[in-house]
Amino acid sequence: MVTGNDAADRARPPALEVYSMVLLAHGGRYLLLRRAASKRFAPGRWTGLGGRVEPEELADLRAAALREVREETGIAPKQIAGLTLRRVLLQSRPGATLTILLYFTGTLAEPVLPTSNEGDLAWVTPEEMATLDVIDNTAQVLPLLIDAVTRDPDGREPPRLGVATFRPDGTLERIVWG
Repeated sequence: MVTGNDAADRARPPALEVYSMVLLAHGGRYLLLRRAASKRFAPGRWTGLGGRVEPEELADLRAAALREVREETGIAPKQIAGLTLRRVLLQSRPGATLTILLYFTGTLAEPVLPTSNEGDLAWVTPEEMATLDVIDNTAQVLPLLIDAVTRDPDGREPPRLGVATFRPDGTLERIVWG
């Protein structure tokens, strides 16, 4: 029988979860979701489109991101051009599972505004985005995604990798990008 250090065992995350977030653009505006007040995580806060990558989807992260966008908005994959993985963030928030966040960008030919059972959707400018209550890690990543779309519209740059560190109370301390 292997006996471990109880404190060290408790510090280890019990699982790995992977999530995608897609920032869709059209004409200098970006489609964001204000999460419904009934949501367990980050109710009433803003984010992009996305959700959990299921274990069987790990071999095709792009398809998982497109599935989440369709589920949240009804926007079909064929409507999204240039879907590109721009950022990958590893985080271990105290008391939570080890999480990988995949940040994608894409464009829409038309600024559709579908309804969503996940919350309210809105097209916003970067200036408006800065005034919204965006989920902490995503608030730091959104300007980087917008910059990447501007500098590299064809998505030729490889994704940037980052690690998020948190204070003991669970608040985001910083993100370090490699």
